[in-house]
Amino acid sequence: MGVQFAWNTQLQERVKLLQEDIVGRTTEQTNRSVYVLIIVTVLALPINMVAGLLGMNVGGIPLSQNPHGFWIVAIVVVGITTLIAYFELNKHKDDNY
Repeated sequence: MGVQFAWNTQLQERVKLLQEDIVGRTTEQTNRSVYVLIIVTVLALPINMVAGLLGMNVGGIPLSQNPHGFWIVAIVVVGITTLIAYFELNKHKDDNY
């Protein structure tokens, strides 16, 4: 009976270790997913802000009279998004995400 008890105790310890391993892996995967969602959200922020400001249909929109106004705004948005992506990705270069 003592052998059976010792065997059950060892089995319980193994099960606990496996559960901790599974929880750790699940947590790591969740963290990766959240990280990717945050990066996508940060990269989409500049274009959403410009679209919100320009979509108000009010007078006095900057560059509306300029024939190249659209391209100027597009280049500025792409530039800001590129800078944000560059700094964000370099900040987390050592992470394994």
